[in-house]
Amino acid sequence: MLNVVPVVAHRVRRLAQLAGLLSVVAALGVVSAGCQQINYGEGNNDDDWQPPPQDPWWEDTDSGNDSPPHEDAGSSDESDESTDDGGPPKLDTPSDKPDTPCTVVDLLFVIDNSNSMSAEQANLIASFDGFIAGIQANLDEANDYHIGVVTTDAYALNDPPCQELGALVTSSAGGSCGPWTAGRFISLADELAPAFTCAANIGGNGDTDEHQLEAALRAIGPELGAPGGCNEGFIRDDALLVLIVITDEDDGAMFDQGSPGGPSDWFAQLVARKGIESNIVMLALGGLPPPNACNNAVPFEGAQITYRISQLVNKFSYGQMGDVCADDYSAFFSNALEVIHDACNNFTEG
Repeated sequence: MLNVVPVVAHRVRRLAQLAGLLSVVAALGVVSAGCQQINYGEGNNDDDWQPPPQDPWWEDTDSGNDSPPHEDAGSSDESDESTDDGGPPKLDTPSDKPDTPCTVVDLLFVIDNSNSMSAEQANLIASFDGFIAGIQANLDEANDYHIGVVTTDAYALNDPPCQELGALVTSSAGGSCGPWTAGRFISLADELAPAFTCAANIGGNGDTDEHQLEAALRAIGPELGAPGGCNEGFIRDDALLVLIVITDEDDGAMFDQGSPGGPSDWFAQLVARKGIESNIVMLALGGLPPPNACNNAVPFEGAQITYRISQLVNKFSYGQMGDVCADDYSAFFSNALEVIHDACNNFTEG
């Protein structure tokens, strides 16, 4: 039988807020009496999100990819090296390969705005300065950055007509943030730290049925990116795309509909929209199997294991998975610099 305890515990805390203690007791009774009958994939029409019990938790059985996701495992020797001026770690570029680095980078943050994400949003904001400084220090040829934030539902705090899933955040729980110099996204022409702090302070009043990957796909898609669209000008064909998902629940979690399709569908659609798979860096902070930093015994401090999102990360040549329950995300983003560095150095022009 699949281990559903972390999933149920996390969802039960949500039910407690919405339906009260009696509903929680009833939900627990259903799980304990009939967990064999729970259909995690119902409504998604996708059977590759959850591996059979005998297989490793990350394995996507329809692809033959049996290596684990690139999990954050602490600082490597390379990432521990600092620049002479005490700045972010500087990574070496191999001298025996052609130097064709990326010059343009688009970063999209997909942030869960459900009611259990306040600490995670604060951790992300606290880590941003070091992350973006590290990217700039290591991508020597990159001199043009677009940075955008989207939520996992149709964000009500955005200005009309951009209160829809996938529309970039320009107004948040912190007040009015944008538009910025280039439009509805942040660029080097803006003060990066305060701009991102405002955009990422999205609050916790979002739908508990998160649509992480649907939000990402819509954010980089042609409809919102068209002239006059909410995300006009954000995504560029000649840019390295760095996609960062931060969530404490899986996409299509138990009792949730989630994004249409599953990991294989999302991967295919992301690649189709970008054109070249290796021009995408897929990063995610989600729920990892034990041992992890999660405390599921305390309401709103735990996380559900993000099986489907982990499988998606594992499909990409350049990807990394980290623990959303960590007290500090700086180690995750420090290690992600090497992944981004390698992807940039191997960027392929379309």
